[in-house]
Amino acid sequence: MAFFHARTALYALLALVTITVFTGQHLVPPMDRDESRFAQASRQMLQSGDYVTIRFQDELRAKKPAGIYWLQAASANLLGETDIASYRFVNVLALLASIFILYHIGLRLYEPHLALAASAAFASGFLVLAEAHLAKTDTVLMLAVLVQQWGLMRIYLGRHANPVKPANPVKPRADWIWFWGAMAVGILIKGPIAPAIAILTIASLLLWHRQMRWVRQLRLSRGLILIAVICLPWAILVTLATDGAFLDIAVKGDFLAKVQSGQESHGAPPFTYLALFGLLLWPASILLPSACLHIKALMAQDRTRFLLAWIVPFWLMIELIPTKLPHYPLPVVPALALLLVCSVERVVTLPPVRQKIFLAGQYLLLAFGVVLVAAVGVAAVRFGGDSVRLAIGFVGLAVIIAGLAVWQGHRWIQTADYRHMMALWAAGMLLHFTIFAGVVPNLARIHVAEAVAERLHNAANPATAIAAAGFHEPSLVFLLGRDLLLVDSREAALFLAEAPNGVALVEARQQTAFLDMARRLNLSLAAPQQVSGYNMSKGQDVVILIYRREIFDANSDTE
Repeated sequence: MAFFHARTALYALLALVTITVFTGQHLVPPMDRDESRFAQASRQMLQSGDYVTIRFQDELRAKKPAGIYWLQAASANLLGETDIASYRFVNVLALLASIFILYHIGLRLYEPHLALAASAAFASGFLVLAEAHLAKTDTVLMLAVLVQQWGLMRIYLGRHANPVKPANPVKPRADWIWFWGAMAVGILIKGPIAPAIAILTIASLLLWHRQMRWVRQLRLSRGLILIAVICLPWAILVTLATDGAFLDIAVKGDFLAKVQSGQESHGAPPFTYLALFGLLLWPASILLPSACLHIKALMAQDRTRFLLAWIVPFWLMIELIPTKLPHYPLPVVPALALLLVCSVERVVTLPPVRQKIFLAGQYLLLAFGVVLVAAVGVAAVRFGGDSVRLAIGFVGLAVIIAGLAVWQGHRWIQTADYRHMMALWAAGMLLHFTIFAGVVPNLARIHVAEAVAERLHNAANPATAIAAAGFHEPSLVFLLGRDLLLVDSREAALFLAEAPNGVALVEARQQTAFLDMARRLNLSLAAPQQVSGYNMSKGQDVVILIYRREIFDANSDTE
């Protein structure tokens, strides 16, 4: 147990996370759709030198502010702009920083071994590790929110140190700078999410305590000035550069669309996240029954009141918003890890019936690991394609690790031995590593764009230009470059007529119209190569036909 009280244990945890996530980031191909859009837009920002306007090919991308693109462009500039892992590296740093800060928040609230347990529970979570493998905004936003809430927590917990007229006034700390500065970063990363969490947390605490004196320590006027200094320059520049179109699209086309209806077919009923709680936070989710059992005690303490004010209002908000995406709960996951772990050392004697219900809840949540492995096994069989043997092999390894995790979880439930809990977190992290770095890269059928890019790269006669009809996924643009033309079937035939050494990628559903236009143009086409797979974005099988003109085309122009 002495090891778990030492800071060395934190460094060991950080090293393990670095190895697992960094390895997985290099092995997983570019994923559709958001990741490839972010990475491609960041690459174009780096190539063009325009760090104000965000574009995907020639289209204005007004989904998110520029913060994440700046970070990804800087990372790609250091590590190389062609590898998707260069754009993901930002999330490695954000995750490590989040673990480090969470540990120190835990030290402020609990004993050192519980601070480590909370950090490990957080770092082993399915949702946390899944998002850390992708070049998106959410892990960086989580870090910004964590710093913001840490500043707010320090002000809240220190509110009794500065009474209205103290005999020996305590010098105000700079926590308000961390609070507002992190909020400004959060705004530049993902707009209103960080301010929304702060407002909901403060409002909940005000309703709870019915007093506002401590809020003065936030320095509202200074904080708003700090946000304006950090955020307004880019907002003004992008407004001028796009004649106001960027902010108009961002607010009306993205934010309000998600609030009013399920955007891009991502709608789901309320309490979807609650139903998925056991999976999203597994294996830490097995502590939920313990936290629920001690809810009255948790509500009686300021430190856990703050965590509840951080979690509950925001969770309710995302449950009620029609658009549902798995990563939406991520900003409150650090608080959940702290709240779940803080209940483990409380002992309550239950009547036999309630004790059985309590144990059944723990074992049910522990079983989500088995459900996860089963789902991964089905995916390996269905989408393994040419790599099905490797995929199934990694599933077999995942089964073994899941068995170890379930055993350690069982021992934890039976004995409440801290070592079994830490072993469960370690097994959970290794299980997720096996899935993300082993199974997912070998689901060959879902990596259609990678298969097409590899086929073109290995061609004896490299294409001078490429057009795609029917399959327009962003991963294809990232792998083949900004100059890839996204056209319809008839335009693809016209493209081949104008580009003798070009390649047309025609999705099978577009083939008839493509061939009809090619006949009208008297094009002589070589027998197409074929790449088949599964388009995860649309949920359908796809066949990509790679067309070229005959090398000796009687209808081609001659000098």
